Amino acid sequence: MTRIRNFWAPALVLGALTLTAPAQSGRPGGYRGYATDSFEGFEALEQDTRIPQKEKSFWYSVKHDDPQQQLDHAAQMEACGRFRAARKAYEALVREWPTTPQAAQSQLAIAQLREKTKKFERAFDEYQYLLTHYAGHCPYDEILDRQFRIANHLLHNNRSMFGWALSGTESIRERFEQIVRNAPRSAIAPEVMLIIGSIRVSAKERREAIAVYDSLLNRFPNSEQAMTAAYLAAQCRHELAVRFNYNETRCREAVAFLKAILSRIPNHPQKDQLKAWQTELVNLLVEQNYQQAFFYDSRTRNRDAAIAAYRRFLSEFSDSKYARQVRARLSELEAGAPPAK
Repeated sequence: MTRIRNFWAPALVLGALTLTAPAQSGRPGGYRGYATDSFEGFEALEQDTRIPQKEKSFWYSVKHDDPQQQLDHAAQMEACGRFRAARKAYEALVREWPTTPQAAQSQLAIAQLREKTKKFERAFDEYQYLLTHYAGHCPYDEILDRQFRIANHLLHNNRSMFGWALSGTESIRERFEQIVRNAPRSAIAPEVMLIIGSIRVSAKERREAIAVYDSLLNRFPNSEQAMTAAYLAAQCRHELAVRFNYNETRCREAVAFLKAILSRIPNHPQKDQLKAWQTELVNLLVEQNYQQAFFYDSRTRNRDAAIAAYRRFLSEFSDSKYARQVRARLSELEAGAPPAK
């Protein structure tokens, strides 16, 4: 897979990246997704993540010798409201005749039954099996939409009647990631990636959230979600820079990112907040660099190092509140004055 360049890297010139439509599949009326594990900020996958094909089992035996008759039998059970019996009949067909057209129909029915009976995690997984083994024989976009709805339901209904979290959000996030991996160029991918980023933020995983937001910007720079992703990526960078204020490299990267957004999207809806963050972080850099120069001057009493540090400070922060006194002190040092006591 071709590596996507970092569209928001400050050193790069703004370029027009056009969204590419998903490639047509062989089935009528839809698209086939491109599965990939190369997504920044997503959970790393094991080397072999393909869902194994279902095998024949003692627990699932067919009632007929023909797949169509078995399918009709399962459908009849479902029509009578015997959902468990119907599911087992569909399951038996998938395992007995996995390469037949009826197997794809049965697998879809299994997933739908799981969803109908509110077994949402199982339903998601059964839909995933369908996409994995019968991608060309199912309504791909419709299945993606069902997975998206299920993942959203799990995310927003993950609390007990007392408000306690029933489980962590990691498994839910991985389901959203699976949706994007199923069809990374689909129309819903940018929205799903925003959700993944928000889950990372709620778990206090801001570095990973930044990677997700940046990936969205790189892959879908012209999407509606790109504007939001730019703001959220900036917010995470600002929060990390303030929290780890001793890390000058992180602070500079955040300032550069904010500068890039304000330059490329001058009318961003949150431009005032973005400017405020930029000003705050620039002031933080001013303090860091002034204190460093003053340290060379007053603590290490290294005249040459102090001169070099003051010169660097003025070259970058010539309009700062310390600029006047730095110029005066630099003149003294250059004239031969000893380091400060």
